[in-house]
Amino acid sequence: MAQVGLYAFFVILNMMKKKRSKIFVIIGISALSLLGLIAIQINWIFHTAELREQQLMHRLAASSGHIQHKIWRDTTLNALLTEQVKENDGRRLGIKIKPSEHSHLDSLISSVFEYQHVKLPYTFKLVDKKNKYFGSTCHDETISHRVCLERVLEREKKKENRTLKAEIRIFLPDMGSYIWSHMGWMVIVSVIMIALTSGGFILTVRTVLRQKKMSEMTTDFINNMTHELKTPIATVSLASNMLRRDKILDNREKIVHYSGVIHEENKKLQDQVEQVLRIAKVEKGEFTLNKVQADIHQVVLDAIATIDLQVREKGGRVKHHLHAMRHTVMADVVHITNVISNLLDNANKYTQDVPDILVETIDQDNGVIISVTDNGIGMTKEMQKHIFDKFYRVSTGNIHDVKGFGLGLAYVKMMVDAHKGNIELKSELGKGSCFKVFLPYTA
Repeated sequence: MAQVGLYAFFVILNMMKKKRSKIFVIIGISALSLLGLIAIQINWIFHTAELREQQLMHRLAASSGHIQHKIWRDTTLNALLTEQVKENDGRRLGIKIKPSEHSHLDSLISSVFEYQHVKLPYTFKLVDKKNKYFGSTCHDETISHRVCLERVLEREKKKENRTLKAEIRIFLPDMGSYIWSHMGWMVIVSVIMIALTSGGFILTVRTVLRQKKMSEMTTDFINNMTHELKTPIATVSLASNMLRRDKILDNREKIVHYSGVIHEENKKLQDQVEQVLRIAKVEKGEFTLNKVQADIHQVVLDAIATIDLQVREKGGRVKHHLHAMRHTVMADVVHITNVISNLLDNANKYTQDVPDILVETIDQDNGVIISVTDNGIGMTKEMQKHIFDKFYRVSTGNIHDVKGFGLGLAYVKMMVDAHKGNIELKSELGKGSCFKVFLPYTA
């Protein structure tokens, strides 16, 4: 059964590695597809704008015939224009018409545009065959439309043996704005849809990457748990086998020794299993805080006592400066002791040289701060973003270089939050870390 379990475990790990490589391929394909859809949508919008422009030009072309027809039927305007073109044809200053004639022609063009539903501001110029303009407010605009007057002047061509050429050039300076304003709802809806689709894609990618990170941390947790549990199990197995030997049964001292080894390793197993179960209960909310008036200074001293021997074995020390004048808070002593013990344990584990740990308490207006400062390996800004995530462990170059499941600081954060406090971290890579836990007097 054990072999089957190990085989299944490694199969799962292999599948998780393959899935990680596929994730980026899927994200890449999805991103290209999204960009393609956005490009198609933008192209469709501009194509629609071109169609709207063509429709407008078609209405302008229809307007040209109407303007010619109206000038033809308006005998007064026809005669005036014909006379002006005859008298000014080819002159240096071009054709000049009187303000009254200009106003009459403007009114005629305006009525035709209104009939054709061309609701655009415009200016116009009367031009002879030498392209000389009469006085006008517009000079350099791109020509939007022309109305040829050659047919209008047909009578004069018959009377005189010469061709009278002239045209009305109409300028629509706001044609682009007119087209886009009539497409406003389409553009707005398209932009909203593109924004929603892009936002949804970004959120999906972030979720996938977050899940990928969680998957990696879970794999790391399984690896660490396997490593951590394997050692005491192997030790218990070895000690049990030794106790079964005949020569050991006659040696009381050896029996006591191996029994003690089994007891200690069993206690380690219980502690490790309890740590996993404890974080699971806290995460599910299946716990109750037994709050009492707790002396934080005593809690700190008790926590230091549990770690002091381990620190001394590495040649280090744990100093404490308990400056808080008011150090009694409403708290669950067991959980708060575990919080401080976890911080001290990390300070010891993540110090590669001789540990130098300082614990301080500081008064605040409505509570007390407990700070734990070390001279350890420190953390980058990116590491600090994830330090309180479940299963997250600071990399030290070897996945098993520092023992643990990556649950300690997640538990610390949950417990501090449960006490309505907060925890802050200041750290710099290679320069140690400082955790500050604030606990209110009345939680």
